[in-house]
Amino acid sequence: MAYVTLCNEVIFIEGENPRAVKRCGAQTRVGGFGAHLKNLDDLKRVMAQTAKMNGCNCVVNFTYGQKTKIIAIDDVAFVGDGFYAVLSPQDYNSIVSQLI
Repeated sequence: MAYVTLCNEVIFIEGENPRAVKRCGAQTRVGGFGAHLKNLDDLKRVMAQTAKMNGCNCVVNFTYGQKTKIIAIDDVAFVGDGFYAVLSPQDYNSIVSQLI
């Protein structure tokens, strides 16, 4: 079973869900000035907002991490990847009920 979390009404699944219909790639980078103050929640909030703008309610195959630039001293970014996808209302509610 994949690790599943919820952020701003969007489900993040660290794995596959065969019932999710993939819409588009979800490569996201949260960085720039003050990036050292960012965290995983900031990344998920940005990705959740983008998912909603694309009519999606989940991110499948979600992966995340930190990246730094070799040249820059203070340039750390949180990066996320996966696919924005749509779960049926029944599947969405079933997963959310298990998280609460």
